[in-house]
Amino acid sequence: MKLTLDTNCIIDLEENRPAAAHLRELMAMHSAGVLHLAVVGISASENLPGGGSAPTFAAFQEKAARVGLADAEILKPMGIWGVTYWDWGLWGDNAMEELARQIHAVLFPDSDYDYVEYCAQRGTVVNENSIDPRWRNQLCDVLALWSHVYYRRDLFVTRDTNFLASAKRQALSALGVGTMCSPSKAVATVRRDPAP
Repeated sequence: MKLTLDTNCIIDLEENRPAAAHLRELMAMHSAGVLHLAVVGISASENLPGGGSAPTFAAFQEKAARVGLADAEILKPMGIWGVTYWDWGLWGDNAMEELARQIHAVLFPDSDYDYVEYCAQRGTVVNENSIDPRWRNQLCDVLALWSHVYYRRDLFVTRDTNFLASAKRQALSALGVGTMCSPSKAVATVRRDPAP
């Protein structure tokens, strides 16, 4: 079974939050060869406390290693100018972009996927050197799920209630997202059925 850990999972491990115990169980199962863990590379682009994002992708790789995920696969996101890292992104095509737009429409129906349109909606000026942190966060969420679908993973592990909202599950499932659950439910799922 191929599991994808979202950014919140890394935060849970980093801050030793309650979900960390379940995540460590999943990591132990990964080490034992029971499942395959991956983290989304777009996590490196997430907003950091105090603003900005990791200065280099290597800084994110070091963070993943510090929390025990050094041997987890890192899924490259579709490259987005000003958001992803030159050395860690895929050249997008129309189909890849369309999938991202469709995921965005489900997760954030009241917000525009296109940054210029997003700024126009809010009456703000487009500043490529200082991207609105709310839009950046939305894009990172979209590309986390995008990566899970693009790489054909089985189980998306998150505690983000926007991902897990029952009203969105059917539409996300139709886009190929499949099963999403919390770390504790992921442990129970793998124990019940370790095969994909």
